[in-house]
Amino acid sequence: MPPENFNLALLTLDLEFVKKGTKNEQIDAALLSHQLRKRFLNQVMTAGQRVSFEYHGTNYIFTVNQAAVEGEEKSNNLERGMISNDTYFVFEASNATGIKIVNQREAASSNIFRHKEFNLQSLGIGGLSAEFADIFRRAFASRVFPAHVTNKLGIKHVKGMLLYGPPGTGKTLMARQIGQMLNGKDPKIVNGPEVLSKFVGETEKNVRDLFADAENDQRNLGEKSRGSTRDGTGVHDSIVNQLLTKIDGVEALNNVLLIGMTNRKDLLDEALLRPGRLEVQVEISLPDENGRLQILQIHTNKMKENSFLAPDINLQELAARTKNFSGAELEGVVKSAVSYALNRQLSLDDLTKTVDEESIKVTMDDFLHALQEIIPAFGASTDNLERCRLNGVVDCGERHKHIYQRAMLLVEQISAETMIGLSESSKCAQIVKGKNMLVIGTTSEVDFLESLGICGAFAVTYHVPILRSEDAKKVLEQLKVFAEDDIEAAAEALNDMPIKKLYMLIEMAVQGPHGGSAEAIYSGKEKINMSHFFDCLGDIVRPY
Repeated sequence: MPPENFNLALLTLDLEFVKKGTKNEQIDAALLSHQLRKRFLNQVMTAGQRVSFEYHGTNYIFTVNQAAVEGEEKSNNLERGMISNDTYFVFEASNATGIKIVNQREAASSNIFRHKEFNLQSLGIGGLSAEFADIFRRAFASRVFPAHVTNKLGIKHVKGMLLYGPPGTGKTLMARQIGQMLNGKDPKIVNGPEVLSKFVGETEKNVRDLFADAENDQRNLGEKSRGSTRDGTGVHDSIVNQLLTKIDGVEALNNVLLIGMTNRKDLLDEALLRPGRLEVQVEISLPDENGRLQILQIHTNKMKENSFLAPDINLQELAARTKNFSGAELEGVVKSAVSYALNRQLSLDDLTKTVDEESIKVTMDDFLHALQEIIPAFGASTDNLERCRLNGVVDCGERHKHIYQRAMLLVEQISAETMIGLSESSKCAQIVKGKNMLVIGTTSEVDFLESLGICGAFAVTYHVPILRSEDAKKVLEQLKVFAEDDIEAAAEALNDMPIKKLYMLIEMAVQGPHGGSAEAIYSGKEKINMSHFFDCLGDIVRPY
């Protein structure tokens, strides 16, 4: 009895004549697929197997190059499976055999994918479900249908796509998994510098060779670029021109999907990005909390299966703590946590001591220590932000509250999170392309700015009033640095005081008459000495 899920999703066959030197033949892949599927239905095929068969009066031999079972990832096990009605045949033949394969796309019918359904987490992709759905709709939906359907619609398949975003977010991983999900060979990933050459014309030749390999192998071609290639030598222009020639060539990309990956989209030539070339452009950004949870689950899945995770592990809490972490950085956190767990089992005095595998446990403390080691490259940590606003937004009375509420209406139109991971030039490019930008200017010389015509550049102008006694009292109550009996007297003394000078005065007063009292006062153990407070107040020059 064959095991469950033994049906072949993909069978790649290399064709040749039984008798060498037979005249040239043209074989329709769709018709041959139908005949082989009918003839060998429910028969087991193994990689490397050679089978002879007769087709239209001519004897052929096919060699099984690849046998992929439905839903099964690539492994070191022997590739074998049973031919079913859903098995997709890919035919290959070298030029020396005299066999020409035609109509290969029609043979694909509606089964170009190796898997009938997609579980992105099982493919190692976390937090990119929305991006993958966009890619599928734009680049693959038309390829699912037979060729005659797209011909009737009068449309052409997408030839190329561009994945862009910060480093470590999974662009290369996405490209690799797209290739593995398709009924084709693994994608060929090429780094930009690999095609460069110091010899004239060699760079263009390397580009042509890459496309020739991809066309012959019927595979995806992925190209990675980091930084700028504009070096003043003209090499950049020659590469772009050669790429445009291959992409726009007649049937050049009929069976090839070009996937570009970069973290500097702003440096790419606009000619590459128009429809018909790298027209599908998908941003692979930093994962949100749910995406980070999926990534952590992927990287800890084997530990969980083998009982290496301690019961106190809370991946949901870790996902919440790792804002602005990329997928690569989250993987680094997991590796760092594991290193703590392994280190506990080792003794530097005797490294040959046998390790008890059962005692290896990765705990929550290990992950918390790892978070101190792995610092995200983008955004600011929550701790740093908290240090910048120790007292939060202080209530300065009704007059200031009105300004705060109006300003928040403007702030809510801006999302800084969409800019995380972009370079300064990329941020500027995003702003120019219609993104909202909020510029806040402050001045005590508004009449001077008015005379220069600068005030007209600001859409909204607010006059920030000085503090009255009742306003100062609210501020002092929130700071909690005065004794309750002293707040009233201090507030009266601070009447008509600007908020900036009030804070400066408080900073002076908390130091104490002899200095060094700030920590005790801010912790609540002591309060400001009123005599010293009035001495400091006497040093403040009022502007009004």
